[in-house]
Amino acid sequence: MAEQQVQWSAADVIGKGANRICVRDVQDPAICLKIDLPKHQRSVKNFRQRIRRELSDRLSLFNENYIEWQAYQSLVQRLGHDILDPYMARCISLDASAQGLILRCELVQSADGQVAKSLFHYMQHPDEMNPDALCAALDQFQAWLIKYNIPLFDLNSGNLVVQRQGQQLQLKCIDVKSVLRSKEIIPVSYWFKKLMHNKIKRRIARLKVLIQRHIQKKAP
Repeated sequence: MAEQQVQWSAADVIGKGANRICVRDVQDPAICLKIDLPKHQRSVKNFRQRIRRELSDRLSLFNENYIEWQAYQSLVQRLGHDILDPYMARCISLDASAQGLILRCELVQSADGQVAKSLFHYMQHPDEMNPDALCAALDQFQAWLIKYNIPLFDLNSGNLVVQRQGQQLQLKCIDVKSVLRSKEIIPVSYWFKKLMHNKIKRRIARLKVLIQRHIQKKAP
């Protein structure tokens, strides 16, 4: 039996990265699907990435959806959903399709039902959000990562979305691959808690600096 191919329209697209596109599941509006881009649409910055792109189509071990699924499962086994759910979007299933492995995830929405926008969006539109509230949400997220020793190092503004709960803001991570896949040649930050915590603090501090820079650029 042939594997089903997922169809979507431009209106269903939530975001697009270097290697994957994220679309709303037409069968369940509370779910998003992370789907591999066709090979010719993937970006390649260096030789190492080129090799990984080639291998990802042949070996699931190098596929980003597979890596993220494994990373999330490792966190669930260690911490459980009750601890993870407030700050990480659930990975629900990893399914085979004609487009390759598809990762089904929670579509993060605010209390009003709107899809949560990324921290990057608010950096580009600082008039839409109180920067102090964003920095406070970053502090809260950092404290959570450190409390539970979660080695989430790919803390870029596109991987964090801002969930509005009334007057409260909460950051939620929508890409947890870095919990499992290290960019370090020797992953010492995964082995020693102090190094892990310091690296997390540096990443969060860098995001705060970026927020302030974008505010200054928009200032009259």
